[in-house]
Amino acid sequence: MKNKSAIAVIVIGQFAVGSAALFARAGLDAGMAATSLAAWRLTLASLMVLAYVFIRQKGKTQKAPQGYIRLLIAGVFLGLHFATWFESLNHISIAISTLLVATVPIWAAFLEIAFHKKPPNRAFWLGLLLAMSGLAAVSFQAAPLAKGSVWLGCLWAVLGALAFAVYLLIVQPFQTSIGTARTIAWTYSSAAASMWIVALAMDWPNVVPANSMSWASALGMAILAQGVGHTSLNWSLKHMSPSIVGVTTLLEPVFAAALAWPIFGEPISMVQAFGAMMLLAGVGVVLTKGNSNQVRE
Repeated sequence: MKNKSAIAVIVIGQFAVGSAALFARAGLDAGMAATSLAAWRLTLASLMVLAYVFIRQKGKTQKAPQGYIRLLIAGVFLGLHFATWFESLNHISIAISTLLVATVPIWAAFLEIAFHKKPPNRAFWLGLLLAMSGLAAVSFQAAPLAKGSVWLGCLWAVLGALAFAVYLLIVQPFQTSIGTARTIAWTYSSAAASMWIVALAMDWPNVVPANSMSWASALGMAILAQGVGHTSLNWSLKHMSPSIVGVTTLLEPVFAAALAWPIFGEPISMVQAFGAMMLLAGVGVVLTKGNSNQVRE
């Protein structure tokens, strides 16, 4: 697979991921709890993936892959990512929440340095600085919600970013050894199971979506944000390092803003448009000039 094709896949995937904040906000406003919403999103997505794997394997039983415990642990971190991020949306605006969740590449880079001894090159850090500056400009005019705690919302969002960085680091080797489909079949299912334990403990008996908007929110995230978006991110780990894949998540707030304009009538200011261009330029630098040993053919 050529690098250009890999870049195209991950950019398209990020556009799909960008829809998640809109679906999540709709579900939360419709009365869903953060953990229940995460549980339903992951359950519906894992069912689709499991059905695909079953059909592709023509019903043949597959043995558990070597190191499957790590996949289960990765799934728990994926579930934590969604639960903490959704909870942050109860306290702060979509723009600020996605800004903080988009710090994934910073955590991923530090984790790679700590565990893989692979520090990113100068181009990575320059591109990341440019992208983060642009992201700050995109969120510059956003205001926190009147309800909830701003500090608590920021903490939940940062924890969501750290959890996803850990997930990327754990699952990367499995993308090549067992393939993306089997990898996400394990991690999505594990994430769903972990979220159901939390949801049943915290949200019972209000765990079932009570209206059509709640169902639409969970189904939309399962198909578009999870099925298309996060699956593309997982597949991209075959060709790029976790830190580089993490940088592409910076595109999410831009795509979310682009979708929010026609759907919710939230216009993009000149400052935000300029910030979006900076962000795109920064991501482009990382994808094309990042460590050559981190981008694979």
